Amino acid sequence: MKKSDALKKHHFWILLGLVPLFVLIAVLVVNSSVGGAIAKREDDIKKASQDIASKTNPKSNALIEKLDEQIKTVADKKGGLWKDNWDRQAGIDPKTGQQDPSKNLFTWPNSPKLKPFERMNLKFGDRISNDRSEFDEFRKKEIYLAEFSNAKPGFAGTGMANRVAPTQFNGGWERVLRFVDSWTTVQLTSEQVWLLLEDIWVQRSILDAVRTVNIEMAEFNRVPLNKDGQVIDEPLRRKFASRIWDVELAVEKVDNKQVMTGRLANITDRLQLMGLGNVMILRVWLDPGRDGKGAGVEPFEFKIGGEFLPGMGAMKTIKDKDGREKVVPANVLEIVRTDDHLIPAGMAVGEIVRVEQVFDARTVPVRRIESLVMGFTDSRNANAALKTPRFPSYLKEAEAAGTASTGSSPSGSDLSMGGLSSSGGPPSGITPSTGGGSGGATDASGGSGRPGAGGGQAGRTVATVVDAQKQRYLEASDQVRRMPVGLVVVVDQAYLQDVLISLANSPLRFQITQVTWTRFRGNLGVDPVGGPSASDPSGGGVVLSGPGNFGFGGGGDDPDERRPSGGYGGSGRMPSGPLAPSTGGGSPPGPMGPSTGGGPIAPSTGGSGGSGYGGGYGGIASTVSESQLTSGLIELSVYGVVSLYEKYTPPEAEAAKDQQPKDGEVKAKDQEPKKDQEPKDEKGPKDKKGPKDEKGPDGKEPQDKKDPMTTNPDKPKMRARRRVR
Repeated sequence: MKKSDALKKHHFWILLGLVPLFVLIAVLVVNSSVGGAIAKREDDIKKASQDIASKTNPKSNALIEKLDEQIKTVADKKGGLWKDNWDRQAGIDPKTGQQDPSKNLFTWPNSPKLKPFERMNLKFGDRISNDRSEFDEFRKKEIYLAEFSNAKPGFAGTGMANRVAPTQFNGGWERVLRFVDSWTTVQLTSEQVWLLLEDIWVQRSILDAVRTVNIEMAEFNRVPLNKDGQVIDEPLRRKFASRIWDVELAVEKVDNKQVMTGRLANITDRLQLMGLGNVMILRVWLDPGRDGKGAGVEPFEFKIGGEFLPGMGAMKTIKDKDGREKVVPANVLEIVRTDDHLIPAGMAVGEIVRVEQVFDARTVPVRRIESLVMGFTDSRNANAALKTPRFPSYLKEAEAAGTASTGSSPSGSDLSMGGLSSSGGPPSGITPSTGGGSGGATDASGGSGRPGAGGGQAGRTVATVVDAQKQRYLEASDQVRRMPVGLVVVVDQAYLQDVLISLANSPLRFQITQVTWTRFRGNLGVDPVGGPSASDPSGGGVVLSGPGNFGFGGGGDDPDERRPSGGYGGSGRMPSGPLAPSTGGGSPPGPMGPSTGGGPIAPSTGGSGGSGYGGGYGGIASTVSESQLTSGLIELSVYGVVSLYEKYTPPEAEAAKDQQPKDGEVKAKDQEPKKDQEPKDEKGPKDKKGPKDEKGPDGKEPQDKKDPMTTNPDKPKMRARRRVR
């Protein structure tokens, strides 16, 4: 029997064993597929039930209208804030709409070719024409560099570095500010011009905030003058007070001449220096002027001699006119009348209106600017990728490079007020550049977060100062550009809060994000022999004598120096705090022993409570050591974000702009034929003829034949009346 026959004979039993297996597999497959469908259906039913439940409390039309009003209010508020901030920075009066050039932040260099652009109030990034070689004006020192410094011998100058005087720059303003001093033959572009201008605007505004501190601290306010419990109110005898000094002034007649005299008092608990050459100069306005505050009036310079005055509580022993000794407060100086106190005969004297102190490098509140950097982030934003301006060419470059949009804000950035971030750690510090270059070179990691200062040598080209510094914003939108900045100043510790307030009140809307300070342990670039110092080329530096007399031991010792051996060697100093001072400016730390050279130095005869001019305001001797000059100074580092607002565009103008066709784009309505254009005749092939001419009985075309469908545009359309028969 064949094998196939055996299979046919027993196929029943074979199938009987396989069928249950197939049935089991089918049951499992059906159960799984049906179960999944059932579960999906149940989920759909549950979701539908939830959707229905959410609709059980529908919003009324009144509520919807209220929400629409709130949305509109928020949009209007956003536009209003934008306009207010733009008007403030552009110097536009919100009431009159007129622009005040003196308050305009966005000014252009003083050039007949460039000033018209300023009057146009262009939007940042608009294309600037160069038809008359306007861009070449930036290559001229008397135009571009004059924005930084234009001082001449005998003149103070109006550049940003001159206006902040007598505050010094560590090594000169060229080492601190960012600017271009090496121009190549490459033609400037419109984008580069905008960035050059922005560098000027930001640096000038920050320096003006520093200048504001000096101006406010120099002002004296009138206070009541009490004598023996009575208030004296006389036009030519008044009392004024500043944060440091009280001064009583009086104008008296001596030999038919008017003389000013008075009394000076130190109202702080610290020793206060009088000024360079042991002279304090007060400007006194003796006529109300056109505004009642001395406007248009030449002030009288009242010179008070003396080296310093101790703080309140200090006492001294003097002899009265009878030769008897008595103890009096050492913080008060009775001003001795001299010939320099004679008021010129031609000067109008009506009343003592206003008093102002003339600061110098020895007494100015903000002594020195160590560093000013743009595009510099604090610890919380140290890892943020800085953005470039929203210029079309820059956007195309970013798109071609495959980078993120330059208009978005950094992810997770927090620009609110506060201290250090919990994860950011201490700041790495703002270290001014010690050499030339870009004025903002990147750090070793390739990031843009560690720029230097302005550079210290020639060779700051457009490529290194502008092109290499395009990444400068934390945020760049259609309304505002937010730039991180860093500032380091040496300031008297009593004015720390004044510096922060002045920065916060800047038109730049300086948002302070981080502040650190440490005791200033360097020197102020003083020449020990009395000549001009590196940081004060005009001369008049403070001269240091031998051992101090303030209880700190010989050589003007500072107990906080903690040097391993005697002397003031640079290596023996205690290292500075997190923000190391620049090593490029001023005189290097060195021995500060007795002055040598420059001729004999006469000791001061003024001192505390001394009368007259002491050693004379031409004298240079001083018993004040370097440690005393810097004992109240701190090195203040401020990190912040400044906001530069774009030109305000009303919503209706923005909407009209959006409706305009873009370059190369044609809208549908632009394709419609104009009313004064007739559509072309749609005829067949040229070889086809139109309808035959209709001629009259004589075979000629009638003269008055007209198209029945055409009307004469010169005559009104008339309706024909026909009689129906």
